[in-house]
Amino acid sequence: MILRLTLLGFFQIALLHAAESPDLLRFTNGDQLHGTFQAIHPGSLITWLREDLSEPVVFKSNLLRHIVLRQGRPAQPLASLASVSLINGDRIPGMLTALNESSITLQTSFGDALTIPRDQVSMLAPSPTGGRLQYYGPFSEDGWKMVSPAFPDGLPPPSPEEAESVGRWVFSGASWIWPGKIPNTALLRENTLPARSIIRFDLDWKNQLFVAIAFHADFTKPKPPSPDDPPRRPGGFTPGDPAVLPLLFGNSYVLQIFTTHISLFRTSINKDGKGAIDRIQLNGNPIRIGDSGKASVEIRCNRPSGEIALFINGEFVVQWSDPAAMQPGPAPDLMKGNGLGFLVQTNEAAVKLSDLMIAEWNGMPDSARSLQVDEQDIILLANGTDRFSGRVTAFENDQIHVAAKLGNFQIPLAEIAEIRFAKNHLSTPAEPSPENLTIRFSPFGQISGAPLTGSSSAIPLKHPAYGETTVRLDSAVMLEFHPPLNSIEDWDADH
Repeated sequence: MILRLTLLGFFQIALLHAAESPDLLRFTNGDQLHGTFQAIHPGSLITWLREDLSEPVVFKSNLLRHIVLRQGRPAQPLASLASVSLINGDRIPGMLTALNESSITLQTSFGDALTIPRDQVSMLAPSPTGGRLQYYGPFSEDGWKMVSPAFPDGLPPPSPEEAESVGRWVFSGASWIWPGKIPNTALLRENTLPARSIIRFDLDWKNQLFVAIAFHADFTKPKPPSPDDPPRRPGGFTPGDPAVLPLLFGNSYVLQIFTTHISLFRTSINKDGKGAIDRIQLNGNPIRIGDSGKASVEIRCNRPSGEIALFINGEFVVQWSDPAAMQPGPAPDLMKGNGLGFLVQTNEAAVKLSDLMIAEWNGMPDSARSLQVDEQDIILLANGTDRFSGRVTAFENDQIHVAAKLGNFQIPLAEIAEIRFAKNHLSTPAEPSPENLTIRFSPFGQISGAPLTGSSSAIPLKHPAYGETTVRLDSAVMLEFHPPLNSIEDWDADH
């Protein structure tokens, strides 16, 4: 990757020759600098250290986009998935210890107990996925691979000779970016999906969206073409050619998301070693997500039963049942893959993939998860289907107390997936400070506030809603200073 440090011209020679350091600083203009984060000071000044410099360098935070710590690897990942979501977008990891009509108290693993006004909390999630988290990121390139029809075993290292002939995904900060050039390169992650899986991610795009997501893929390779096979059209595969899907993903489910509709396929490598494609549903399901924008996508797949559900922006879209998995006898071979892949299938359409979460799924349809109403709190149980509505009043003896129309209930916290608090009881988010800092954790979660004097091990944050708290950074993977208001405008896909 070529570094374009126009801000730091006198560092250019050192940057090109210094060994890559654990932390990465990225500026608002896309320039980046390896080194080690040392401290943050009043006035939002950042101290940065490099081994090839005699003294630390100080930067103003208004020039910075974010710092990726330890190449995206936590010193100690968070032990629990329990969290609360705030109205300002924070998702703070922690275990519930107290709840009443006015506040919610969490015991965090990154600091002391945190008491938050209840009108700032939109969701409490004691067990948000119903299973173990397998992956959250991307905070580094580890575990990812790129393949194309010309390079089915993986793209070689980039070189000037192939710069205009092979498309590549670009890792940037905490996302993968497809620049919209030279199609038919897929981004893969092998051995990552449990048999019953939740796959949740954010997509940003420019121009029309046409992306294929392969899941439960085994990446079986077809047999090489024989001299008797008819030659492919000149130029090979064109954008959108479905014949490329089994070549890249092998036996797999492939969900295609367009700007206006979605389609689900099953790809396979048949007994002759050739690729085949079967459509699982007859017609594409219509959706409306715009030509340029952002969407949160969630796929839930019960591989043994062939049940697949899709949510977009938290709303249930459709559920499918694979006829091949419903036949008597053992599941067919095509159902046994555990890989994940992404492929953009159109020209001149840049796409960004971020906030990818992979977790076990309890297999229930979970159609109540996105429900939030004006006057009632909604309690969704961990079985994915049962729910209560009413007013959550207290937390005592490991039980949530609920006042409902049909009576008062006590529900064990261990049996609750999520509590969505009534919209009309929530406050309006406070305007963030211009010096606001967001700390992102592994495997997931984030907390924000105005930073005070801090070090490479801990940073105090001050928030207008819940006051001051000190955040230890052993579970943090990113310090985010100026996230873009429009993530499309922040792309630097050509660097």
